Amino acid sequence: MSLNGKTTADTSDTVIANPCSFFPDIELQSFIDNYRLPGEYNEAPLVYELKMAVRHVNEELTDFVLILQSVVDVETLAAFQADLADVYKMAVMHWARSGLIKYFETINRKSSAEIQGDRSEIIVTEWKGEAQEAIDYLAKKILLVAEENGALPTRRKYADGFRASII
Repeated sequence: MSLNGKTTADTSDTVIANPCSFFPDIELQSFIDNYRLPGEYNEAPLVYELKMAVRHVNEELTDFVLILQSVVDVETLAAFQADLADVYKMAVMHWARSGLIKYFETINRKSSAEIQGDRSEIIVTEWKGEAQEAIDYLAKKILLVAEENGALPTRRKYADGFRASII
């Protein structure tokens, strides 16, 4: 899937309403413009993947937001820190972009489709990794403020960006 093709001439007024009022809504046209999605893409899969991405990112961040809101009276992410709203949108759009690859395989160009099929898993992993980095950044910023306001006991510092899992 080429994400640097000609963008659509039509503009979309579709806005993905965020079910969690703390996080910003996502504009479909912004997604199309930022990732230069070709005009022949149908709007339905774009909307679907954005909605799934919003759900995923919200699930990842909900606990951190609840911790923050237990000590800081803040209603929206933009009111908390305006620049973090853009990071949130980036996380959602990266996650949605990773889901789009399954919809737009090249049918009329066999060699392109074969190359894309070989690389699709690598591309999806890379895009989801970028989305996860943005989610981790948001979580870290939210937890730092919550910790400063007494929501959490002082914790030990670990390497930035390190995720540990217990086997």
